[in-house]
Amino acid sequence: MTVLGLLPQLLLYISATLVSLFLCVYVYFSYSFTYWKRKGAPYIKPKFPLGNNDCFGTESFSYGLETMDWYKEAKQKGHKFIGAWNYSNPVLLVVDPDYIKSVLVKDFNHFTDRDFFHNPKHDPKNESIFVAENEEWRQLRQRLTPVFSTAKMRIMFELVNKCADPMMQLFQTNSRSGDPMDIKEVVAMFTTDVIGCVAFGLDAGSFTSEDAKFRVIGKKLFESSLKTKMHLLVGRINVKLAQFLGMRVIPESVTEFFSEVITENARFRQENNVRKIDLMQLLLDLYESSKGQDDGFSFDDFVGNVIAFFIAGFETSSTTMHNVLYELARNPDVQEKTREEINNVLKKHGGVLTYEAVQDMTYFRQVIDETLRMYPPVQNVARFCVKPYTFKDSNVTVEKGVSVVVPLVALGRDPDNYPNPERFDPDRFSPQSKESINKSVYIPFGDGPRNCIGKRFGLMQTSIGLMQVVRDYKITINSKTPMPLKLKRGVFLMETTNKLYLNVTKV
Repeated sequence: MTVLGLLPQLLLYISATLVSLFLCVYVYFSYSFTYWKRKGAPYIKPKFPLGNNDCFGTESFSYGLETMDWYKEAKQKGHKFIGAWNYSNPVLLVVDPDYIKSVLVKDFNHFTDRDFFHNPKHDPKNESIFVAENEEWRQLRQRLTPVFSTAKMRIMFELVNKCADPMMQLFQTNSRSGDPMDIKEVVAMFTTDVIGCVAFGLDAGSFTSEDAKFRVIGKKLFESSLKTKMHLLVGRINVKLAQFLGMRVIPESVTEFFSEVITENARFRQENNVRKIDLMQLLLDLYESSKGQDDGFSFDDFVGNVIAFFIAGFETSSTTMHNVLYELARNPDVQEKTREEINNVLKKHGGVLTYEAVQDMTYFRQVIDETLRMYPPVQNVARFCVKPYTFKDSNVTVEKGVSVVVPLVALGRDPDNYPNPERFDPDRFSPQSKESINKSVYIPFGDGPRNCIGKRFGLMQTSIGLMQVVRDYKITINSKTPMPLKLKRGVFLMETTNKLYLNVTKV
């Protein structure tokens, strides 16, 4: 029989195989889609194959704004939680503040692990405090907490303050020329310089060169290749399959860059007997002191945690700064009131921006708090259930391995929590008013034992950068910016669909 004669049979065999495979997948999904019904929990009707996701493709690798829709449906039906599906994976969205507190604080031991893809076997250099599980996380948290003490914050304050100088020079240049500023890029350069200085003791040079290595790497992390995005997508669909296939989250070139920076930095400090008060020194000391220990702090741990702090340190803070400036530009009365407080407080401190001066800024902190209510950089907190858990006053038991999601954006935009939630109103967080806010509906840094370890540092660098800008410059929105800005769907960290361009005028 000729090859041409075999071709129809081959095509028939391939077609039959594909149809059989599709039917197997469809039956698997269909059965999974009965999970919450079998559990006796309220749920949102899923659709094949997305479940309750509303983004398909390489951008749908994290819980994003779709959780606002889940939340609204649960609230409308009077549910304290509601079942949904991440592709075929059952997810429980928690709505009730008391249940949120149970998951993140009171019964934390049932929900110790973050729901975020990582691959310890095939990608050990990207294991960090952010993704570490159970006992490994507890050890890392204990070891890394000292870097964010009050004493360390005071020392880092001056370093961060100096990092703002190049940014302010750029503001001065644009103020004179009248050119609009792509503000997200500007504040991202600032926070990148801060992390380069505080974490590595290095000048990242983001404002002096378009090819500054740390800024290039920062962009690469959030403009990753199709391959990396596909790895994240498969990891969201099926964690075990992605891990088995050796998929990874961070591009290998990024990991290699940080490995080289750490190796060279550590070598220089050891050979020249140099000690600095920064993250690099703390991790280097941990690494040296635990050599030879079975559960010691390995070089892979070193690299992974440096990468994690770099990502968290520059992107979340730059996102917050971007959103604060957006709302101040939209609300000139709030902007003027903020500027007035900054000037008044600085006068009390001899005109110098100090650690103590930042602590005295009451209204300024209200502006940041209100921004974080409307625009939490991390849009959802997701925890894996590590042992079966039954919610109080319910018959629903969450099984090990199921993800429980706390929808931060939805909580902040709920009129039951905040009247007229779409209005930017810093007075919600005045000393008198904020006492009426349920603490479990305002958690932009998470809550409980696994809240953000770098919260204080993030707020400090955000405050320093913003105070310098608002004190010296009036900001307005340039006509190049499509208004109002819309939030992007299908992304882990909050992002707008278009760029924000600001006009800046010297006060």
